[in-house]
Formats: sequence, C-alpha cells, structure tokens
Amino acid sequence: LELLLADEPASKKIGVRAGSVVLPLHHPARVAEDWAVIDNLTNGRAGLAIASGWQPDDFVLRPENTPPNNKTAMMQGIDQLRRMWRGETVDFPTKTGTFGVVTQPRPVSKEIELWVTTAGNPATWREAGEIGATVLTHLLGQSIEEVAGKISIYHDALRKAGHDPANHKVTLMLHTYVCRDREQARRVAEKPMKDYLSAAV
Repeated sequence: LELLLADEPASKKIGVRAGSVVLPLHHPARVAEDWAVIDNLTNGRAGLAIASGWQPDDFVLRPENTPPNNKTAMMQGIDQLRRMWRGETVDFPTKTGTFGVVTQPRPVSKEIELWVTTAGNPATWREAGEIGATVLTHLLGQSIEEVAGKISIYHDALRKAGHDPANHKVTLMLHTYVCRDREQARRVAEKPMKDYLSAAV
C-alpha cells in the first residue's frame, strides 16, 4: 500500500482490487470490515471480485457452504456485503437467535465496486447481470468466442434487471510475464506457467 498512499498523482488514482475473495469461506461482516479499512487507506479506491470456490476441502473453514451450497452462499453474501457497506444493519444468526450487525470502520465509498468471478458457467454470467455486478473471467477452458457469447448472456441479464451494460465491466485476466523479448519470456515462464496450470486444474 505504500505506493498507493504516496504523493505522486498516478498513485492516487490506482484502484486496489481483490481478485478473488472466496466469500463462502468467510463471514461477510469480516470481509466488509477488512475491506473498509483498505477503502479508508486508499480514500475510496477498494474493489472486490467475489468467487464461489470449487475445492471441497477448502470449505473446512465453513463446511455449511461446501459445494453445491457455495453458489447460494456467495449470492447471499454479496447481498449482505453490499448492505453492510452502505451502513445498513444486517441480521446474522447467533446461538440464541439473531444479532443485527453494523460494521466498523465505515468505508469512504458509498457503494462497493463488485466483480463476480466466473470460470465460464453461463448461469454465473446471467446471475452477475441480474444483481448488477461486473464480471471477472479468464481464458482457461473457454475461447474468446465463447467469452463473447457469455458477454451477450450477461448484457441481456443486465438489461432485464434495469441496468445499462455500458456502465458495467467485463475484466479478462491474462497471465503476463514482462521481460526483454518474447524468446526470453517463453524460456523463463513456460515451465512455471505449465506447472501452475497443471496444479490449478
């Protein structure tokens, strides 16, 4: 964060993004408070990409959200996170009933900028449009042409929910290695990248 808090004009405009918070593994109030701190430190430049998770063993943290419950937990958590960010009281279960939570510190931005992370499931693209979120995706397991088709699904869902697609982003993750030239980049990065992709899938 040191660069982002520096006096240089460019560093005062750089957004700080999480890509991605697997929300079903965390309590939404904790995520809201942690990222409100970042929003304060950067004067309102925090943003979150939210993922549902896929590795069943990860859900040892919150076994009630293990797939197939992860998608429902993600969408519910997004709604709760947005409401807490605005300063609303959100009820959560306790041992004896419920407790209304108002998170602290209060963020600088009035609304949290949210991406829904999708590996390519068309239903997730549609759901992102229905809730007016932006989208974070990649090209692992889907072609550019397939992504274009899913963007159409997303835009249709945005319109049906009363949102203007022109005001919403689709962010495409691309793994990048920067060096002197293409040959050096391939020589240095090819094996580690293949190892990473093999482990990821």
